[in-house]
Amino acid sequence: MLIIPIQNKPDWRRPPLMCFALIALNLLVFVLYQGRDEARWQQAEDYYFSSDLPALEEQRFLVYVDELHPEWRMQVDVQGEDFVYRELLWNPEFHHWLLPQLRAEGETQWLAQRQQFAELRDRLSSIAMGLTPAEPNVGGLFGHMFLHGSWDHLIGNMLFLLLFGLSVELALGGLWFAGLYLLGGLAAAGLHMAVEAGSPVPMVGASGAVSAVMGMFVAIYGVRRLRFFYTVGFVFGEFSAPALLVLPLWLGKEIFGYFYGDAGIAYWAHTGGLLAGFVATLLLLSRRPPLEQLPVEAEAPSPQQRALARIDRFQEEGKLLEATDAATAAVRQYPQSLVLIERAIELTAAAPASEAFHRANLALFAQASNIAIDGHTLADGYRRYLQQAAQPRALTTKVCLLLARRAAQEKDWKWLEELLRRLQQQQVEHPLLPKLSMALVGHYRRLGDESRAREALHLFPGGEVTAQQ
Repeated sequence: MLIIPIQNKPDWRRPPLMCFALIALNLLVFVLYQGRDEARWQQAEDYYFSSDLPALEEQRFLVYVDELHPEWRMQVDVQGEDFVYRELLWNPEFHHWLLPQLRAEGETQWLAQRQQFAELRDRLSSIAMGLTPAEPNVGGLFGHMFLHGSWDHLIGNMLFLLLFGLSVELALGGLWFAGLYLLGGLAAAGLHMAVEAGSPVPMVGASGAVSAVMGMFVAIYGVRRLRFFYTVGFVFGEFSAPALLVLPLWLGKEIFGYFYGDAGIAYWAHTGGLLAGFVATLLLLSRRPPLEQLPVEAEAPSPQQRALARIDRFQEEGKLLEATDAATAAVRQYPQSLVLIERAIELTAAAPASEAFHRANLALFAQASNIAIDGHTLADGYRRYLQQAAQPRALTTKVCLLLARRAAQEKDWKWLEELLRRLQQQQVEHPLLPKLSMALVGHYRRLGDESRAREALHLFPGGEVTAQQ
């Protein structure tokens, strides 16, 4: 699983010089220092096979296997000398097991040759400057985070350092970024040594320190929404989420990898760096704000917003006919969008006799049952329409009933009376009308205006009988 941000853009007014310097340092160490490892190893190997050590140590190695690693016997039988000499040359445990015996037996020449070989072998970068949990030292604590096992290892780490380091340095500044990078590397080393205590296998790689940079990134951006690219197996894509959401995903990936992944990867070093970078940056930001951050990831525009933007573009270009057509089409496609409806009414009002104008207002009146739309908006739209339209075809019987019911809900009695009189003129009969009429009667009676109450009662008198039964 891979999750990386995809909106990092360096600010060349304040270039991330420290990030570039760390990348350059790692490259130089790999090329100029580690690039000489092959020659160092060839010298150590040549010495070993030109000495008496192969003849002396082969049988002693079999004793070592019988005493400490009986599970290796099958490998000895199957792989033969390849396995034996690989362990004789590389296995530090065998070396430390052998030396006390040679001293006790007085094998001074054998001891001297073995120590000379070990001195040559230990000049290899991974041994000299890598972090060996069984024998930690200051050089290994710092040196391991600038060493790499291969070009692939180096390029992968530097790519992640660049992706996250650009924005982290922008927010923290170069010195704090470098300091927390080293602190994260040390924390990664500490957790690795705690979990792999006693291991003679050296650890190399900037992965722990780079994981700390990832933790810094999450601490800086917190709940801010950013865009990320992800891969899970052969599936990949993008998603937008708060930066904080990816922290448990990264941690889960490392823990899963420890139990089910490649045994040669220091997963706990990644975990230690990630947590250290996150916590240290939170503490830093609690005392000083970030210098600068990435822009907040805006939500993708909705289809309605895209339609509105298209209408705006036509208006800005002076293409009013195209804008009107676009607004009319948008209302047909999104009949619940009040913004689009109002824009369509605005654009078609220049031709109040047009079918488009009536349809736009009809779309507005159809929202009468939508309580999310303010009743004043509907009432204002109704009166504006009556002023503009010589023949208000949009005020059908169904529409007037919807508006009358909404007017009663809003207790807009003047509007309700207007609608009831219109329905009376249209000689509409509907079970709802007497009830609405009685609501208006009750309003006038509460005001003590019996004359107007009687007028309202005569609009649709059936409600009086119903109320008395």
